[in-house]
Amino acid sequence: MFLSFLVEAKSNYTFLQIILMSSTNDIKILRRWMYERIDHTTNQVSEEFFQGLRNFIQIAKNQQLFIESGKLFCPCSKCENGKLLQEDVVSKHLYNRGFMSNYWVWISHGEDYDILNNHSEVFDDFEDGGEDPLQTETATEPVNPYVAMASDAFPHMEEEPNAGAKRFYDILDAAKHPIYNGCKEGLSQFSLASRLMSLKTDYNLPQNCMDSISQMMQDYLPEGNNSMNSYYDIKKLMRLLGLPYQKIDVCRDNCMIFWKDDAKEDVCKFCRKDRFRPIQKPGQKKVAYQQMFYLPIADRLQRLFHSGKTAKDMRWHAEHTSNAGEMCHPSDGEAWKHFNKVFPTFAAEPRNVYLGLCKDGFSPFGMSGHNYSLWPVIMTPYNLSPEMCMKQELMFLTILVPGPNHPKRSLDIFLQPLIEELKDLWINGIQTYDISTKQNFQLRAVLMWTISDFPAYGMPSGWTTHGRLACPYCMDQTDAFQLKNGRKTSWFDCHRRFLPTDHSYKRNKKNFKRGRVVVDGPPEILTGEEIWNEVSQLPKTVGCGGNHGKLKGYGETHNWHKQSIFWELPYWKDHKLRHNLDVMHIEKNFLDNIINTLLNVQGKTKDKIQSRLDLAEYCNRKELHLTADGKAPVAIFRLQGDVKTAFLKWLEKDVKFSDGYASSLSKCVDLSSGKLSGMKSHDCHVLMQRLLPVAFAELMDKSVHEALSSKYFSLQFLNYY
Repeated sequence: MFLSFLVEAKSNYTFLQIILMSSTNDIKILRRWMYERIDHTTNQVSEEFFQGLRNFIQIAKNQQLFIESGKLFCPCSKCENGKLLQEDVVSKHLYNRGFMSNYWVWISHGEDYDILNNHSEVFDDFEDGGEDPLQTETATEPVNPYVAMASDAFPHMEEEPNAGAKRFYDILDAAKHPIYNGCKEGLSQFSLASRLMSLKTDYNLPQNCMDSISQMMQDYLPEGNNSMNSYYDIKKLMRLLGLPYQKIDVCRDNCMIFWKDDAKEDVCKFCRKDRFRPIQKPGQKKVAYQQMFYLPIADRLQRLFHSGKTAKDMRWHAEHTSNAGEMCHPSDGEAWKHFNKVFPTFAAEPRNVYLGLCKDGFSPFGMSGHNYSLWPVIMTPYNLSPEMCMKQELMFLTILVPGPNHPKRSLDIFLQPLIEELKDLWINGIQTYDISTKQNFQLRAVLMWTISDFPAYGMPSGWTTHGRLACPYCMDQTDAFQLKNGRKTSWFDCHRRFLPTDHSYKRNKKNFKRGRVVVDGPPEILTGEEIWNEVSQLPKTVGCGGNHGKLKGYGETHNWHKQSIFWELPYWKDHKLRHNLDVMHIEKNFLDNIINTLLNVQGKTKDKIQSRLDLAEYCNRKELHLTADGKAPVAIFRLQGDVKTAFLKWLEKDVKFSDGYASSLSKCVDLSSGKLSGMKSHDCHVLMQRLLPVAFAELMDKSVHEALSSKYFSLQFLNYY
């Protein structure tokens, strides 16, 4: 009866979705043992997991792949079906590591996504010892990845792909045609072009080198082969994949971009400077002074649903489960849930895409001395599981802001094409074919937030992050002040206001600012509507490159310097969280200051004469005040002499990490100068969270060690940022 109902409901997308969801739950119930590896009563591998693992291995061994090769794909949390291994090795990996996430359907071990259409009662027979109904007769042979991309499109289609998807699949179908008669299966013109382009990108090969490689391969391959003769031919073939990019000319002063209605202008409408460089010879092609690159995001989002390797994972955010109070993905967070409540229609389609945007500057010439800075803008789809979100191939370069100078407040000029596309994806969407469900649907997308370090926070938000009002949370209600001797803004003792009203620290007059009692509560958090009321009258960046001068009240009652272009998005004011801070950047800066102060690195330590003078002005810590002759007593937190040397030698000689865990800290130790240098963000994280609690247990005073290494301190640092 259930199967007949399924056949009748195939034409109705809503009914089909309900059935698929129901069947997914049946599978999860049947195979819940896969993700309940540890028995929490004994803290050992559970008997249910052990028996389920034996059944899984037995089922996998019945597949044609194992019969022919004697090996299985390993679905453990590390291998993720990426390796063919012996049966005993796969068993050991799964026993020790558990299964990869969301592997309810054993696709790499003979099953097919269509098993979701089976009746849940059939599963009961298997639990009673019957034959596994989920097992199919399909052989799982290792195939060329380019052929696999093409073959994903055609089996068991329940709905014809739309015109764009059909064109894409027709192109990929070329991966099946051999590059010459008799060659190994999967070696095609398309796969060869893809690999050559990867080589050029990975090793930065020049065009002449690519031409030589192409000609050499054509000479050595049999006559009549389909290999390319030049780099131009390779690019021409790869361009058929339909992932376009745009070169957009930009005003020299970042006043505007020559785009849409302004595409034919020869001079800037605002500063009246020329768009093109002077022509040196008659007939010479016009060359713009400055160009940006824009890579549309919609086409690449469609590709995620066109490939069977990623299509089903684009629903992970809605299908995964997590324990109450735990956050394993942004979808478990308050901001995500708030957005879904405000826009339930958008949330009802789990394939709609949630995006994050990050940007930062880097020097492409490294340490060569060239003063040049590029600013890439990268977007990430958060529909995917955490381990997939951060993969390089799933982080999409969208805009490349040209150098050599910092864009500063003019970033919005370069963001215009992206914001225009995001508005269209929100309002209209784009028709997309989902290979996992064999259905066309209207794909929509939302930008959830931006990510940046604190100095770059002001570029997307419009709130300047320096000066007394730098904190975008406290805003004009801050208690920050300027140090009299250090001449810098200090936020010392600004955070007792966040403690509960009856907390003893609020009445402490000795250990914070001398004689100060805090009675105020935390500042009020403004809603999106309230912030919009503040910024709605502010000038935009377009037309001035951000150089419109200081606004009235700037630095005194507010720190707004522009109306951010993100407010043009219809949903932006409804977000609960708009801008995120990159904790790893902040953690590195934090640790650098701590280590340089502990090691007393000249020019970088924060323990200076000016600091001691300000300390006497604001704090009751007489043991650190300057003496009558103007000398600074040695602080208990400073490492000296043999202790300092012992710490550095320990890092250089004794500290070892597993491969991939962290860099070799021995390369960062400079014994002659008594300092650490060249540490990357992750190295700083490991040093701060893992090594300092061990290193300072015997080298430092107990009070300092507890302050620097306690778990409470680490958690408070992460929670604050």
